[in-house]
Amino acid sequence: MHLSLAGHMGPSAEQVPAERGLLSREPGTGRLSGEAGRGPAPLVGMRYQGRSLTKSFDGATVLSQVDIAFEPGEIHSVVGENGAGKSTLVKIMAGIYQPDSGELTLGEERLGGLSPRSAQHRGIYLVPQEPALMQSLSITENLFVGILRRGRLRFNVDWRSMRREASAYLARVGLDVSPEQKAEELSIAQQQLVECARALVHRCVVIFFDEPTSPLTAKEAGTLFEVMGSLRADGYTLGFISHRLDEVLAISDRVTVLRDGGKVMAALRSEVDKAVLVKGMVGRELTTQERVRPHFDATGRQEMLAVEDLTSQPAFEGVTFSVREGEIVGLAGLVGSGRTEVAETIFGIRSTDRGTVRLAGKPLQHRTPRTCIDAGLVYLPEDRGRHGIFAEVEVERNVTAGVIPHLDRAGPLIKPAAERLMAKQATDRTAVRMASLDTLIKALSGGNQQRAMLSRWLLANPRVAIFDEPTRGVDVGAKDDIYQLVAQLAEEGLACVFISSELSELTITCDRVLVMYEGRVVGELSGTEITDANLGPLIVGAQHK
Repeated sequence: MHLSLAGHMGPSAEQVPAERGLLSREPGTGRLSGEAGRGPAPLVGMRYQGRSLTKSFDGATVLSQVDIAFEPGEIHSVVGENGAGKSTLVKIMAGIYQPDSGELTLGEERLGGLSPRSAQHRGIYLVPQEPALMQSLSITENLFVGILRRGRLRFNVDWRSMRREASAYLARVGLDVSPEQKAEELSIAQQQLVECARALVHRCVVIFFDEPTSPLTAKEAGTLFEVMGSLRADGYTLGFISHRLDEVLAISDRVTVLRDGGKVMAALRSEVDKAVLVKGMVGRELTTQERVRPHFDATGRQEMLAVEDLTSQPAFEGVTFSVREGEIVGLAGLVGSGRTEVAETIFGIRSTDRGTVRLAGKPLQHRTPRTCIDAGLVYLPEDRGRHGIFAEVEVERNVTAGVIPHLDRAGPLIKPAAERLMAKQATDRTAVRMASLDTLIKALSGGNQQRAMLSRWLLANPRVAIFDEPTRGVDVGAKDDIYQLVAQLAEEGLACVFISSELSELTITCDRVLVMYEGRVVGELSGTEITDANLGPLIVGAQHK
């Protein structure tokens, strides 16, 4: 079963250290030596610098003359609005993109023609915003692909030692799963932690983290920060991208702010606060967030979504709730509490063991995503990379994908002009930043991909919408736009289910909040009861007093 990967084995039997302590610095060089590695050893104690980095896509400049240096023994954060160029910058430095102009320098050496493989060979790794694991392979195979360890015979693989080492690396990033488990069986949060472990397995010492905490709980994020702190203490060079400014301020040594593709600020952490960063990112000061609208009284409004005793084992059991016209009902809980699984079951992605779902009083039987959309129920998924976008397709077709059966036609053919007009109107409403509708959606920032997904479901003219972590990977300025859009849709009569891991989002957007814990609804808050202080105990299983 594993022999298909044998061709990726490296030249030695001992390629990856079982413990971090197997590596040591060579005196006077800053290089690592030890049992691990292929080719030249990576560098510790060396700066990694980009000079005048510029990059355009489809004629639109996304990065312009950016100078930046990542120092050893530091966590250097890069912040900015969606589309500011943050991810493009670190992808250039990780060899995923080639700059149109500019240069990269590792220590005193210029790096020309960098590729992901050559970058990793030199100890440079990017933990991506969306996990990129091979879903059908085990965790061990994902961690060691490209550097498989040989057994006693030349063409054998030493799976036992790799599984043992995989367990140690997983423990280092706080992940308690079997190394034999397949990636497709993991949650998105667990997959992100496996990505972090893979950087360590491949002995990379220049590590960039692109929105790594977006799918993580506070506890999981805390574990990641402990790992990053340990690496910093050991002299690793770390870059960090996050829209969560509290995280940036908590762990950073240095911060660079990008806006519209250019560098507008670079400062030590001690020189900035949240207000300074926000002003640098958006070019203006933002007011303190308040509720996006007054608490809504749904009394007398039509019941648009009714869920009764819905069960899908082992994820959740006996979930009952309803949402009325114009109401925003939140689903709170830790990752793994069953929130997303409830949404997927309602939308027909996950099978139902028992229970009913009614839309505007009519039972939704034999549910599939297509029948739900046609009935007026849409779902914006949490993991847009796996379940939302069509990465190799242009924005226009991504936006209209949900309404293809309803597009204007000339005989059997879709009218291109009508489709484009529809896509343009939808993307204008959600303010998608792109060069054109012909841009491949994978070229957009994560936040603009999310806006495009919102555009798709607005075209379906839904009566009920489920928003699963709609602001994940979205910057501080764009979050408010999404809150306002959801509130506007509710004012127009849309019944909304709003799933979020951020308590502050629930308090400023929702009229009622249901809290899930270990697959069951354990509490409900409404109106002025919805506060961080009341939600906090419930999401960890305590009773509301």
